[in-house]
Amino acid sequence: MANWKGQSKGTPAGYKFFIVIIKNLGLRPAYLLLYPVVTYYYFFSKASNNAIKQYFNNLTQFHTSHIKTSRFKLYLNMGKVLIDKIALLSNSTSPPKVIHQGGDNLQNLVKNNSGGFLISAHIGNWEVAGSLLKRLDAKINIVLLDGETEAIKKVMNKAIGSRSFNIIPMKSDMSHVFKIHQAAQNKELICIHGDRFLPGSKTIEASFLNKKASFPLGPFSMAAKLELPVAFVYGLKQETGFYNFYCSTPLVGQNSADTIFASYLASLQTMVSKYPHQWYNFYPFWS
Repeated sequence: MANWKGQSKGTPAGYKFFIVIIKNLGLRPAYLLLYPVVTYYYFFSKASNNAIKQYFNNLTQFHTSHIKTSRFKLYLNMGKVLIDKIALLSNSTSPPKVIHQGGDNLQNLVKNNSGGFLISAHIGNWEVAGSLLKRLDAKINIVLLDGETEAIKKVMNKAIGSRSFNIIPMKSDMSHVFKIHQAAQNKELICIHGDRFLPGSKTIEASFLNKKASFPLGPFSMAAKLELPVAFVYGLKQETGFYNFYCSTPLVGQNSADTIFASYLASLQTMVSKYPHQWYNFYPFWS
């Protein structure tokens, strides 16, 4: 994954255009305008096309003849997720609807005042989980790889406005580790992805979709050291336009990093196999 720099595709002008469409016309017109954008990436984004092909080749349920169609669908779903993200966070008049499965698990963490690690992945739409978290009476910290350009950040911040959660950017000086420890001491919720890392980070290798791949060690070792409850959360888009929000039963007590990682890997593999067109990895992932 050495080619990934923590940045999304797209330009500030492109983000602005879709923000205007979403706020004035709604989701459906914005979805329709995705098709020419997706077509461009489908034909001309060589690096991500190769990575997607590698991914679908590793999924046993996909025949080679279906990969091209699946590649287009994956790009299209990614575009819809970005549009839904803006609609959810900017208080649009027509945000996507969310069905919660396992929301009680989160609410119990809050009631118990234990804090917790919520580990997710670049699958579906993380902001769907955020829509539930906003309703909880708890301090929420979201740990993000801070690789976006300043121009795109300004566009998104202007559209979204104030957030109901705290962002902890991951920095090369490791200052985010101190902030995570502080949040843990305060019994707050800490949300982090477990499926990507930047070059130079410590990793853990395992078989994922029947081939060796590397994952970031940090989320699992921190969760183990801090001895907080750990749950896995995902927000997956349905064909009906709704999202299903999933939250696993938390792991509690003393768990090693290896134990937490093994549970996460099994959880992620289940979700990827169930929703193969919603894992947005556009970079070489396997060894």
